Amino acid sequence: MKKNKESLGAKTQVNYIASALKYLFRNFIFIFVFALIPSYFFAMTADMKNMAEITDKIFALDADFTFGQIFTFLSPINARRWVFALICFASLAVCLPMLLGFIEKHMRIGSRSFKGVAGRFNHNFLTTLSVMLILLAVYELWAVIASGLIYAETLLLGGIACYAVALATYLGMVALMCYLASIFLLWLPCLQITGYNFVDALSYCNQLYVKKRAKLFLAVFVPCLAGVVLQFAVAGLNLADHVRFLAFVLMELIYLFLILYYCILMFVSYFDMAGEERMDLKKKF
Repeated sequence: MKKNKESLGAKTQVNYIASALKYLFRNFIFIFVFALIPSYFFAMTADMKNMAEITDKIFALDADFTFGQIFTFLSPINARRWVFALICFASLAVCLPMLLGFIEKHMRIGSRSFKGVAGRFNHNFLTTLSVMLILLAVYELWAVIASGLIYAETLLLGGIACYAVALATYLGMVALMCYLASIFLLWLPCLQITGYNFVDALSYCNQLYVKKRAKLFLAVFVPCLAGVVLQFAVAGLNLADHVRFLAFVLMELIYLFLILYYCILMFVSYFDMAGEERMDLKKKF
């Protein structure tokens, strides 16, 4: 009996990712419009020239990185692309409340229509903007710390050892960021569905989170890691030099996918952890 329960738990662990992806692909034609503009400006924040230079140095085993190069790769708010980062943030503040409202309504009552989306914008705007500002501040602090650690390692070490330690540090910092993101992932659904204030919603979010923290962490970490690998793959192919438009389109698709995935994951996880029935899964006869 115990073995069956463990098997069921492992299956559920995988299904957070699978359920979010299934919802994304089944409803892509309805939801991609909400992430199209933010993903465009998100792709504009990516300094492909800087990313290609970092990739070339990695393949050449050249550890002569500057702090600015590392920080520009990790943070969308950098000296070269900060204007696009501000526009991206503004577009997210406008589009995410409607996207979250659409997903919530679809899962809660089974209605997959754009009717009432404007009303959900009014309801979700302040909560979405507030949480976005908090997460942006946390992310920027993370980017500064991660850049500083990796830069210090390139100064102190050399050769293969430098890359091994720097890579381990980078992956560890990505895992830390994903762990922090998983803690707060349910905060917005708790705010927007229950109507709690920020403190009570955060408390309820933590109560739900502790039940399945490992499963939620993996659901956040695995797609994030895949996104990082794909970004380096685009830069590694030197698409920025040879086929700039294709490189940009690929980067935008990566960001489009991640924005939609994490917004869907919020509600997939919330409905499961809160024990609420998802009406979008009911068959209509």
